[in-house]
Amino acid sequence: MRERIRRTLGGVGRSLITIGTLILLFVAYQLWGTGYFTARAQDNLKQEFAQLQRSLSTTTTTAPVTTTSRGPTPTTRPPKSDPTVKAEKIPQFNNGDAIGVIEMPWGPYYLVEGTGREELKKGPAHYPATVFPGQLGNAAIAGHRTTYLHPFLELDTMRVGTEFKVQMAWGTYTYRVTQDPYIVKPSEVGVVATLDAKKATLTLTACHPKYSAAQRIIVQSEMVVDKSPKPVRYEKPKPMRESPTPLGEEEDISLREGLEGGAGAIGPPVIWGSLVFLVGMLWWWVFRHWRHPLTWVAGLVPFVPVLIAFYVFLEKALPSGI
Repeated sequence: MRERIRRTLGGVGRSLITIGTLILLFVAYQLWGTGYFTARAQDNLKQEFAQLQRSLSTTTTTAPVTTTSRGPTPTTRPPKSDPTVKAEKIPQFNNGDAIGVIEMPWGPYYLVEGTGREELKKGPAHYPATVFPGQLGNAAIAGHRTTYLHPFLELDTMRVGTEFKVQMAWGTYTYRVTQDPYIVKPSEVGVVATLDAKKATLTLTACHPKYSAAQRIIVQSEMVVDKSPKPVRYEKPKPMRESPTPLGEEEDISLREGLEGGAGAIGPPVIWGSLVFLVGMLWWWVFRHWRHPLTWVAGLVPFVPVLIAFYVFLEKALPSGI
């Protein structure tokens, strides 16, 4: 009887240790593993943005951008801040397209159009329902704070007077923070609204606190006119909010998607989780009957890919904010 109880408790203990290890591995995957996907996406955005510059640029003279070791290296840009194309010629971007580079105090990152889950995995993302950087009105950009290369990790360190640049294919614009970071609920989409259509402003949003999607941290800035091309008004095909009036349905969905985040389907992680359990149990059974280091190592071959796939789909099923 005592031997049975001892074995039962031993089995429960080993199971809890295994579950705890898998949870810690998932946390490690979220914090560091997801950065691998973003780094690859940033490389692709770099190429796309270079192609966009070539297609829109009216000059061949370029100069290198100052780089840091914290993020991807932008491509070249015109040595002066004059726009390379007129704002009226700005193309209609699709979600996922490369649109520019944001040069934060801690490093540059390529910008992507759209604030859906897949777009935010690529890097800082522009809210489609807002104007573009360099245009009159309030542009808005969202970014992850602790996962997917955490481009906005240090957003809380920005203070009034902090300057950063946004390089678009039609000009490079300098913005200066006008208000210390503040916290709002994820549902408060009004923080990215245009309150003064005669000014060029830019709002940065990310999750708060770190490692949580409970709230959003907001940084608001205004274009430094003596360090930037003259902002040009441009009517996008999609309606833009230019006053604190109720949002249209399409705008509301776009803004809430970026601020509130969202969870994916639960089915795929359940399926892959079941496969992890089956492969793990088979691995344990084989090792129990043939106790040898090579048997243990051989079990890693099928288990690791299945576990990674489970983590990928599990992450998609969780809120996309952090």
